[in-house]
Amino acid sequence: MLFGRKKGMPDIINGLEKEKVSTAWRLNLGFAVIVILSIFAVGIACFGMISNSMLSHAKVSSTELIKQTSNNIEVILTGFDEMAMTLSRDNTLAEYISMHDNIEDIQLRAENVQRIENILNNYAGERKDIANIAVVSNGGAYITSGTVRPDAHENINNIYAVKAFNESNKQSLWLNTYTLDIDSNLKNSEKVQVFSIIKGIYASSSLKSQGTLIINITEEYLYSLIADIKPSDNGKIYIIGSDGNYVLNPFERLKNGKRADLEFVEDMLGRDNNVDIEEIDGEEYLVTYNTIQHIKGTELGWIIVEITPVSEIRTSVTEAGTRLFFIGIACVVIGFILIGMATAFYNRYLNRSYSERHSIALERERLASLGQLIGGIAHNFKTPIMSIAGGLEALKDLIEEYDISIGDPQVTSEDHLEIAAEMKDWIGKIKPYCGYMSDIISTVKGQAGNMNESNNASFSVGELLKRVDILMNHELKKFSCELRLDIKVDKDTLIRGEINNLIQVLNNLISNSIESYSGNEGKIDLLIGKNDQELEIVVRDYGSGIPENVKKKLLKEMITTKGKNGTGLGLYMSHSTIKGKFGGTMKIKSEEGKGTEILISIPYIAKA
Repeated sequence: MLFGRKKGMPDIINGLEKEKVSTAWRLNLGFAVIVILSIFAVGIACFGMISNSMLSHAKVSSTELIKQTSNNIEVILTGFDEMAMTLSRDNTLAEYISMHDNIEDIQLRAENVQRIENILNNYAGERKDIANIAVVSNGGAYITSGTVRPDAHENINNIYAVKAFNESNKQSLWLNTYTLDIDSNLKNSEKVQVFSIIKGIYASSSLKSQGTLIINITEEYLYSLIADIKPSDNGKIYIIGSDGNYVLNPFERLKNGKRADLEFVEDMLGRDNNVDIEEIDGEEYLVTYNTIQHIKGTELGWIIVEITPVSEIRTSVTEAGTRLFFIGIACVVIGFILIGMATAFYNRYLNRSYSERHSIALERERLASLGQLIGGIAHNFKTPIMSIAGGLEALKDLIEEYDISIGDPQVTSEDHLEIAAEMKDWIGKIKPYCGYMSDIISTVKGQAGNMNESNNASFSVGELLKRVDILMNHELKKFSCELRLDIKVDKDTLIRGEINNLIQVLNNLISNSIESYSGNEGKIDLLIGKNDQELEIVVRDYGSGIPENVKKKLLKEMITTKGKNGTGLGLYMSHSTIKGKFGGTMKIKSEEGKGTEILISIPYIAKA
C-alpha cells in the first residue's frame, strides 16, 4: 500500500500541473475573449461616432455643393433672361413684328421676314447653347433663327410653347424641358429637347403686346453643366421642376419632362431647401436640395437635388472597423507586440483617409470661389458688351450712309471725310471696352487654374490691385460695401511668387469682411505699406468681430464662425499660403462687436 501511494504521487502532481495549465489556458482564453469583446465594443462605439461625424460633414459639403450649383445655374439663366428682355423690348423688332401680319405683298413679306431673322441671328449666332430664337406674331406667323420651320398648314397656336404662354396670361414664362413639337417642312428633322424662356414683345410707345419671343435653350447645354460636377461618394444630381417632373435626369435623359420617380418628390415641392436622410427602396440616402424660385421676377421653381447613398459615405469607416476587429484578434493570438504594429498600420490608414477627405474639401473651397467668379464675370461683361454692341450698331449705320453716298453728286469729299472721322471716333470708343474685357478674361483665366502651382515668377502691386478689383467688384457692390484703398508704396513694387495665390488670399479676407457686416453696408480698408524689407498688407473691417474663444484657435486649425455655411478652410489655408508660398506671416487683431484687422507681412523685391 505504501509503494502504491508513492507511485500515485507523480500522477497527482501531474494532474495538478495539468489543471494549472488548463486553468491558465482558460484564464488566457477568457482574457482574450474579454479583450476581443472590449475591442469590438470600443470599435463599434468609436466608429459609430466617426461615422456620424462623417455623415454630418457630408451634409455640410453636400449643402455647399448644391448651393453653389444652384448659384451657377441661376447666374446662367439670368443671362438668358436678360437676353430675352433686351430682345423683347427692341423697338425695331417690335415694329417689324407688328406690321408683319398687315403686309399682303409676298415679296415685301419675305423681306420683312429676312429683317426679323437678321435680328434674331445677331443674338443666336453660332451659340451651341441656344437651339433657336423664334418670334410669333399676333396673327400666327412663326419666324425663327433656326433651320427648322413649321409647315405652312400648321396652327402655330397649337405648338406647346405658344399654347402654354397664351394660357398662362403672363408677360414672362419659363418652360421646363420638353421636345420641340414643330411639324417641320424638312424631312427627318431632329426632335431636340429644350427648355425655354418666353416673353411678350413690346414697343416703348405701346403697352400692347406685338407678339411673342421664344428662346429655346438646348437640354444638351444643361446636361453638360451638371455632367461636369463629380459629387463624392457616388452622389447623383438631378433637376426637378415645380410640377414634379424631371427638368434634367442626366442618367436617364429620356425621362426628361416626365414625372420624377423619386418617393420624396412631393415633400420637396414648395420648399426652399433641406438636407435629410430618406429611405428609398429599403436603403438610406442623404438627400440635399435647393430651390431656385425665381429668375429676375419670373417664376422658375427648379429644385437642384443631390442623392448620395449613406452606405457609400460610411463605407470607409465600415471597412476600417471590420479590418480592425480581425487585427485585434490576431494581436491577442500572436502577442501584444503586434498590437503596436497593427495600430501604427491603422493610424497610417486613417491619415490617408483624412488626407483624401481634406483634399476633397480643398477642391470644394476652390469651386465655391469659382462660383463667385462666375457671378462677377456676368456682371462685369454686361456693360462693355452692351457698349460695344451700341458702337457696332452706330458703325453699321455709318457704313450704310457711306454706301448710299457713293455716286451721289451732292455728297462732297468733305462729307466722306466727316463720315470716316465719325467711324474712327466710334472705334476709339469701343477699344477701351475690348481692353477691359481682355483684362477680365486674363484675370479669370489665371484664377481658374490650380491654386497649388508655385513658381519663381514675380508680379507688381499694381497688377495685384487691378485683379482683386476685377474679381471683388461685383460682390462688394452686391452687399453695398466700400473698399477703401490706402497705398503707400510704388505700384511697380515687385513681389516674388504666384499672383493667383495672393489674389485668393485677399479675396478670401475681403469676403470675410463683407460677411462680418451680415448683409448691411460697411467699409473695408485695404492698406499696403513697407516696413524694413517687408511689404505689409492690412485688411480691416468694422463689422461683428471674432469671439475670443474662436480667435485663440484661428490659424492653428480649421475653425469657422459661419456655422454650417463655413468649412473653416479659408483663414487656415490663407495662413498656410502666406507662410509656405511667400515666406511671410499673418496676424489677426479682432474685438467682438468692433471689427477685425488682419496683417500680412511678406518680402518684396524692388520696383519693376
